[in-house]
Amino acid sequence: MDTYAVAILSPNSNSSAKLSLQNLRIEQILKRAPATNARDFFSMSLTSLGDAASRKRRAMMSQYSTVNNKIHPWFILPRETEIIMSFGCVRAIISQHSALIFDAHKPTIKQQAIRIAEGVQKRDHFTLHDGQIIYRHESKQKRPHFEIRMVEEIIREVCTMYNRRIRLYEPIVNSLMDRVTNEVFSPSGLHKLVPVKDSLQHFEMNVKGAIHCITDLLSNDEDMLDLLLTEKSAAKSKNQELHIKAHENVELLLEEYGRQLNSILLEIAYLLQRVQSKQDMVALSLDAYRNRMIRMNLYLSMGGISLAFGTAVAGFFGMNVINGMEQTEGIFEAIVLGSTLTGGLFLGACASYVDGSRMQRRTLENLNQIEVLNRALSDMPALDYSFELMLKEDGALTKDMFREKIYASEPESIRDSEIDFLFDLLDYSKDNLIDKEDFRPIAEHSSR
Repeated sequence: MDTYAVAILSPNSNSSAKLSLQNLRIEQILKRAPATNARDFFSMSLTSLGDAASRKRRAMMSQYSTVNNKIHPWFILPRETEIIMSFGCVRAIISQHSALIFDAHKPTIKQQAIRIAEGVQKRDHFTLHDGQIIYRHESKQKRPHFEIRMVEEIIREVCTMYNRRIRLYEPIVNSLMDRVTNEVFSPSGLHKLVPVKDSLQHFEMNVKGAIHCITDLLSNDEDMLDLLLTEKSAAKSKNQELHIKAHENVELLLEEYGRQLNSILLEIAYLLQRVQSKQDMVALSLDAYRNRMIRMNLYLSMGGISLAFGTAVAGFFGMNVINGMEQTEGIFEAIVLGSTLTGGLFLGACASYVDGSRMQRRTLENLNQIEVLNRALSDMPALDYSFELMLKEDGALTKDMFREKIYASEPESIRDSEIDFLFDLLDYSKDNLIDKEDFRPIAEHSSR
């Protein structure tokens, strides 16, 4: 029977959250979440420990990217006594008294569960009142109930991760733009932009999924009311119904994170537009270069045909001109052999050019670089986790330190070749060091 790694958060009496990691079978999960339907587990697309191990083995054996790049399922579904969430890479079942976060075998999910547990027990926050930002410390009585705090922290975690990721894309896109500019007359330069564009489009689809999830919830008053599990249970015990305005705080919460996600979507659209503009520019440059070559070929053809008239006439009379070599022994064989060898060498050179063996080698090298970049960008959650670890370090990062942080996230498809390629992209000064100042915007978003 398949087992699943689960991070279990339970609120204590002092409003803090206790976090524990357990491996549970599906029947054990159902005992903890009896109101969850069987189809909800299929919707969440959970990964068992056995599936995770076999996927990692396949990734190690394959030279191509095997990371599953399908779009995350996005939904927040209130049930009778639970809330089913699939938001980004976080899958959770939330009740009044506990929360189960799945796929906890991944270091990224473990780290997110720790941050969510820390966020649930925080009482300090900032609010906007009459155009002023005000610091507030909430007492235990005024704090939202556990399930609402869990929903907010999961959404906040995903929004923070996406803000950090868009800052991570910026130096990658800038570095590739510079490389493509230097290789403007090479088709391989144009192809190197394809993996980045694919990765950005995949990221864009996930952000759109998050926005649609929040928008659908905002348009359904009943679902927002059903998120208030504690208040709904208290009203039910008194044979009362919750007033429609009870979900005001939930609505404000969702609207705020919806605005953040829309801002991220605009930044993704800007990066995609930059990549598209660069592709268009390179394509135009290649067209202009190709037209110059065609024009030169036309000029050479015209000049060759013009010279052919004179050489044809000279050929008719040339052998009758006395040049002092008529009596030389073997001159005929030498002329025949030399002209034959020259023609053969010319034919061989043309055949080699048409065959394109050197061009094929260059193409294979470029395709290998493109595949390395594709694998490097196909596991963005692992890169998010790695850069979070890097920002905690003091000083610049060497390649060995960079490799150590990347492998700490246990990536599925990133290997030494991808790490070397990423390090080379992010090493602006080419001094074999990554300066932390280059990622100051990421640090600022991570500290929020």
